[in-house]
Amino acid sequence: MKLRMLSLALPALWLSSSLAADAAKPLFTLQQLAPGVWAAISVPKSGTGGNAGFVVGSDGVAVIDAFQTTAAAQALLDAIRKTTDKPVRFVIDTHYHLDHVGGNGVFAQAGAVVMAEHNVAAWERTENLKFFGASPKPEEKAMVESLTLPTLTYKDGVVLSLGDRKLVVKVVQGHTGGDSAVIVPDAKVVFTGDLFWDHDLPNLIDADTLQQIATNDDFVKDHPDATFVPGHGVPGKKADVMAFRDYIMALRAAVAGARSAGKTGQGLVDQVLPGLKKQYGDWGYFDYFSLPNIKDTESELAGTKKRPVPVD
Repeated sequence: MKLRMLSLALPALWLSSSLAADAAKPLFTLQQLAPGVWAAISVPKSGTGGNAGFVVGSDGVAVIDAFQTTAAAQALLDAIRKTTDKPVRFVIDTHYHLDHVGGNGVFAQAGAVVMAEHNVAAWERTENLKFFGASPKPEEKAMVESLTLPTLTYKDGVVLSLGDRKLVVKVVQGHTGGDSAVIVPDAKVVFTGDLFWDHDLPNLIDADTLQQIATNDDFVKDHPDATFVPGHGVPGKKADVMAFRDYIMALRAAVAGARSAGKTGQGLVDQVLPGLKKQYGDWGYFDYFSLPNIKDTESELAGTKKRPVPVD
């Protein structure tokens, strides 16, 4: 059985968890997936947020995502320095959500260039406020507005050189409208950000689920033998990505069927939820995300879902 590691999923909960976390508790575990390729898997209830990782080349290091807090980011930087004396040259934000970008400043202060798809720089200090409700507290607003933004952005992607190793950063669609996947070709490793969650229900607040299904199909078609590092959960293989894709397909089909039967609102939830629970009730975050997943998909199929507006 695959060991499963969960972390809380929305900023309001992440922050309260962080404040309550035991200072001595590990924030993440490191898994070496190939020589010089590491996944940093968030420990449950540590306040760390989503997963991160780093790749070591002959003349530098690239970090993928920066956790939610500066404490977690600093711990990751310390772990990198224990692993290699090469400088950290890049931090790649896979998307704008707070649990993946909160530690950007730690790496920027260490000399790294923070980079992301071009929408991310516009959304980090604005769209993250919605996770705190209609009236964020002053300290919550100040925290979001102080996030360290990417200083290098791209529209379609970029190839990074780390000396003897290259990283392919590819813009993909589905989770937020500003997502990147990071591919390490020589190691057959793909960092997917939140486009793939390993046997966990996802946060679909910004998602275009049809695009997310297509992106996961492309992941396994283009990288059939890869190890996939999810935004949440433990690294998986092709079958795990397909299981996640199948969940989104099942969710869409169930919601579409209920809508065709004239169901809306609570009536739609009452029709869809039992079937999802029977098939996916043992997945991580089911009790937390099943209801939002149904409602978000209902609004998506109805054409009323509010998603971040892409920048020009």
